[in-house]
This record gives sequence, C-alpha cells and structure tokens, in this order.
Amino acid sequence: MRPFQLLAFDLDGTLADSAPDILPALNQMMATLGKEQVSLVQVQHWLGNGMAMLIKRALTGQLDPEHFDSTEFNRAQQLFIGFYQQSNGSQTRLFDQVPEVLAQLSLLYPLAVVTNKPRQFTEPLLRHLGIQHLFKAIWCADDVDKAKPDPQMLLALAAQQQLPVTDILLVGDSENDIFAARAAGMPVIALSYGYNHGQSIAQSQPDLVLESFSLLPDAICCLEQER
Repeated sequence: MRPFQLLAFDLDGTLADSAPDILPALNQMMATLGKEQVSLVQVQHWLGNGMAMLIKRALTGQLDPEHFDSTEFNRAQQLFIGFYQQSNGSQTRLFDQVPEVLAQLSLLYPLAVVTNKPRQFTEPLLRHLGIQHLFKAIWCADDVDKAKPDPQMLLALAAQQQLPVTDILLVGDSENDIFAARAAGMPVIALSYGYNHGQSIAQSQPDLVLESFSLLPDAICCLEQER
C-alpha cells in the first residue's frame, strides 16, 4: 500500500491558467457598472479566494477590501456570473504537462479536485479541458460553508473518501492551499508558477516547491520515502 492514498489538486493556477477567461468577464462587469477596466496582472494577483472576493477586489482595487457597497456587489456578482458563463473555457489552458502527468498519476492513485471556484463553472471547465474523467471526487467553494484557506473542504474530502487527512496529498499554487493543508494536517506540494497574489509561494512553507508540473511524480515519490 502506498503512503498516499489520494492526491488532491487545486484547479486555477495549479492545473489550468484560467485568468484569460476571467479577465474579459470581469471587464464586461466593470464596464456595465461604469468602472475602470482591470488588467490581466491584477486578475492574476486577485485570484485564489473565490468568486465573491475576486469581485470585491475588482470593485475596490484592493487585495484586502474592507469597505464596499453591498448593493453594487450583489449586482456585480450577477453580472459576472452571466459574463463568465459565456467565456468560461474559451481561453483557459492546462499548464504544460498537466494532462500527461495526471493520466500517469491516475494509474497509481485516486485523484480529486478541491477548488474555490463555484461548481457551476468548475464542472463545465473540467469537461472542456478533457480531464474531468480522471477525478474520483470534485469539491468546490459552494459545497462547504468556508472555502480555502479554511480546512473545511479538505476535511470533507477526507471524510467522504474515508481516509485520514495524512494519507491525502494536496497540490496547489497559493497560500490559501498551504494554509488549508496545514490547518487540516495534510501534506502539501506547491507549484511556483500559479496565482499567489504576486508573492513567492515558498514564503508559505509547503513541504516542497516545484517549478514544473512535470516534476510532480518524482516529488511525490520523495515525500513517500520520507514517511
């Protein structure tokens, strides 16, 4: 029996570069509200805490928005949902080697997705990318009361699969993934190329930091040998 019984993956910034689809939807929302357009770099910095926080960041231009108009936010959220449903998947691409490595790993481990993306966008995107069939379980932001960095999603996955959290390895790209894994007591590998608010993911101290998804199988073997 292998030390890890399941591999769990974040989606945006880990498996797929989804910012190019989110940007036009966000800018259509901003234009409808009469607000300034945002840049791709801003979107990349703002991603990682779910749809609601992304919209608040766009409306305020702040990474940690404290004050926003709730009526405007509610309208903005409905606008964004409509626009993103149209663009979701059109320009999103899997990062290099993701399909090949996932296929390889799926022969050895059950795989799961744990994402702060709402389910209404997650499942269509996974189907569009051609990888949904590789995952035994999919957990999304709206499946739990609190998304990452809260550990609730990871704990729910462990309970669903009837596994100790220490037997699940999380692979992510942001501090939200690292903090959630640490709070759950789950080992975690981080990819350096993803969305982490412009900060180095190494600062969050995951078990390993990888520069490329292609390095993941060897990295998992190294962690298993240390257990």
